[in-house]
Amino acid sequence: MVLATRASVFACAYGPHILVSTGKESAQFSVAAQVVALAFNADASVLLVASQDKQLAAYKVDTQAGHLQTSLVEAREVPRNATSMVTSRKTLADGTQQDAVLIAVNAGEVMAYPVPHVSSHEGKSLLAHTTSIVTDVAINTDNTLLLSADRDEKIRVSNFPTTALVQSYCLGHRQCVRKLATSVTTPSLFVSVGLDDTLKLWEMTTGELLDSASLTGVETSADETKQCGLAVCPLTNHVAVVRNNTKHVDFFTIEDKVLRHIRHEVPSEAQPTHVQFLADGRLAVAYKQAPFLELFEVGASSVKVVDIPNVHTFAELAEITVLGDANEEDGDSDDGELRKKKLKPTHWKAKLPGSRATTEGTTNDE
Repeated sequence: MVLATRASVFACAYGPHILVSTGKESAQFSVAAQVVALAFNADASVLLVASQDKQLAAYKVDTQAGHLQTSLVEAREVPRNATSMVTSRKTLADGTQQDAVLIAVNAGEVMAYPVPHVSSHEGKSLLAHTTSIVTDVAINTDNTLLLSADRDEKIRVSNFPTTALVQSYCLGHRQCVRKLATSVTTPSLFVSVGLDDTLKLWEMTTGELLDSASLTGVETSADETKQCGLAVCPLTNHVAVVRNNTKHVDFFTIEDKVLRHIRHEVPSEAQPTHVQFLADGRLAVAYKQAPFLELFEVGASSVKVVDIPNVHTFAELAEITVLGDANEEDGDSDDGELRKKKLKPTHWKAKLPGSRATTEGTTNDE
C-alpha cells in the first residue's frame, strides 16, 4: 500500500490500482505494474506514479470539471527502482515556476525530473549516499533543503538545488531510518522514525537531536519493526505514527521543541501501513488488509471516520490483487535488506589471521 496527499487531495495505491480522491469525489485507474511510490506536485494538479517496472508516469488531476478526472500526461523509464518520491517547486529568474519530482532509488541516488513533462529531460543526479539505500526523502516548506534518510542510520540535510553543499547530518538512530516528515507549523523542525522503534525530533539546519520518544509498549507484538508510516499535521503539529508490529495509530504533538505523546487509536482491526494528513487536518490511513483505506477527522480526544466515494470498488480490487513479490510489504521495496544483521564475535574470530578456523580451513560450531 502506498499513500500520498497534497492540499485537499489524496491518492492511494495497492498493487497496480490507484484511487485519487478529494473526500467528496473520487477517480480510479490502474497501471501496468505494482506502484512503489506516489507524489503530488505543489498544487495537486499532477500525480506522479513510480512502479516496479521502473516507469515514472505523470497524470493530470482535474478537479474543476464538475467531477474528478485523471489523464496521463507523460511516462518514462527510470534507471533503477524507486524507494520514495517528493516534489519541489522553484521560482525561476523570469518569474515562472518549475515543478520537479525527486526520486530516491535503491542504488543510493536521488534523481530529479521536470514535472509534468518527465520525459523531456534525462534526469539529474542530485546526490548519492555511496552504496547505502536511500529509504526516504523529504523537502522543507520553502524548498531550500532536501532531507534524505538511508539504511545506515543517517539523515542528510542538503541545500537545494545545490545538493553538493551539506547543511547538516542528523545522527542518533541505532537502526535504519525509515521515514521522514517535515513540519509546516515549525518549519525548522522535522521528525524521523526508524527500525530502532524511536521517533526523533530534529533541528534541520544544525542537525541537533532535540527529543526522542520510544515507540515500544505492551501493545507491540514480538515481530521486528520493518515498516513505518509517519506524518505531521500542517494545522496542529500533531505527529501520527504507524508500525507493522502494532495496529495502533500513535499520536504525538510537537510543543516547545519537545515530543509529547497524546494517545493512540485503533481505527480498524486491519494492519495500518501508511498515514498522511491533508491540509484541513483530516488523516488518511492505508491498511494492509480490508478496508485498505480510511479517512478520519481527528478531534481532541477521538477520531471519526469520513466516507470516501467509491472506496469500496477500490477495496474490492485490492482484495483480489496479488502483490508482485510476497517478500515485499505493500509496495515498499527492499524492506528485507534494511535491518542490519548483528554478527557473533566468533564470526570475526574465525576471520582473524592465525585463528584455528583460518589455519585449519574449518570453522567451529557456534
